[in-house]
Amino acid sequence: MKKNSTMKRQVAEITNELKQILDEKRFSHTLAVCETAIVLAEQFGANKEKAYLAALLHDCARGLNSEEQIAYCNDNDIILDEYMKTDINPVHALVGADMARKHFKINDAEVLAAIRRHAIGDENMTLLDKILFVADGIEPSRAGNDAQEAREIAKYSLDKAVALVMITIKSYYLKGKPMHPNSIKMLGEINSKELS
Repeated sequence: MKKNSTMKRQVAEITNELKQILDEKRFSHTLAVCETAIVLAEQFGANKEKAYLAALLHDCARGLNSEEQIAYCNDNDIILDEYMKTDINPVHALVGADMARKHFKINDAEVLAAIRRHAIGDENMTLLDKILFVADGIEPSRAGNDAQEAREIAKYSLDKAVALVMITIKSYYLKGKPMHPNSIKMLGEINSKELS
């Protein structure tokens, strides 16, 4: 009972702090991802508390602008590959995981890994990684047919939903947005059967 009350207090404190550092749109997105993550965790048998905590912190670095995120990496010995030096989007995941550990005192390795991977994808994703990855990609404000299809698929297959979220990421790539090599590798390893 004491552990649950400590977790609730920690989550309440983190939520309050994130409300102060994130803009209204980003904070609303974060809460929507939390709600979606809980639903997916219940559905697929993951730890709901970990899913909620990972979702709550997945975008915590968005309180920093691009230059501040790069500076944070330099100050905290976070090594960026060549891709991340040209496209800032996945950097927030690395910074967010580091902030979660150092600033918000989160030490759960599964939660930190899910935060790190949610913007990129990885062929070795765990259940919690997949839940956060999909929750971020299908939360209700996400527009478009791909997001809607992934929402429907996620009701019965998490792996198929992951594949569809990856297709959404690829659609950005085809419009000229850089795509992380891990994402490209993962797309190449998604079996076409997952989409049939």
